[in-house]
Amino acid sequence: MVSTVRGGALSLSSLDAALRTNRESGQPLPSVWQSLTDATAVFRRPQLVVIASAPGVGKSALALNLAVRSGSSCIYFSADSGPGTQLVRTVSILTGRETGVVQKAMESGYPFTEELRPVRNIWWEFDAGPSLDLIDRSVTAHGYLGAYPDMTIIDNLMNVDAEGESEAKAHKDTLLFGLELARSRNMCVIVLAHLIGEYEDGITPPPLSALMNKIGKIPEMVLTLYNLENPLGGSELGVAIVKNRDGIADAAARYGVSLRKDLSRMTIEDLNNGGLIAA
Repeated sequence: MVSTVRGGALSLSSLDAALRTNRESGQPLPSVWQSLTDATAVFRRPQLVVIASAPGVGKSALALNLAVRSGSSCIYFSADSGPGTQLVRTVSILTGRETGVVQKAMESGYPFTEELRPVRNIWWEFDAGPSLDLIDRSVTAHGYLGAYPDMTIIDNLMNVDAEGESEAKAHKDTLLFGLELARSRNMCVIVLAHLIGEYEDGITPPPLSALMNKIGKIPEMVLTLYNLENPLGGSELGVAIVKNRDGIADAAARYGVSLRKDLSRMTIEDLNNGGLIAA
């Protein structure tokens, strides 16, 4: 029995042959938030994930926490923030210090050599408008080190130069590119995105339909974020699981988890009670 047939751009294979070719397909990345894992929102390879929220809610903080704390190899396309900002945020995650304290240390010339040692597996690209070709070449270059990264983060969708004739088509093309990249390189591709206007208050749980330019059909998992007020004090991050091909989801944003959030230290952690939200 011929299990794999190749010809030009065509590649057909049986499922068992596909899995033999890529033994790590479907494997989860190390879990950072047990509550998300328990709610079946698992970051896997290969997978395309979209994380969307209003500005300032915490999508970049969530993505950076995942990159830093999972220990996974990663390429982070930081079009939205420069090196200084990301250094401060990363050191705050690693040390628990307030970002203002880290900022002052950076401005005084402190090198952070030891603090940054645990994240040498993260590679950064700070182009303000990365093209799809730049993203592809960066991932290919990582492959020359011996393996493609476990994860690629694109922060964010609005900044990618996809050369489409319209914003909607450019966003669709970027996500289709991300999906193909995830599958061809067996990695988790995470794209950060914005919401349509009525959900930009940061408080209303955003449904799947709230994604700008109706991009929700392409990713395998979509998480939307919003602010939750804790009556006992402190701030919480609501994470609605609005699409999840490998688990539970609710497109109306009635299922998800809440996480403890302190953006002054870039901290996003599990709550002691698990934080499950199910309406």
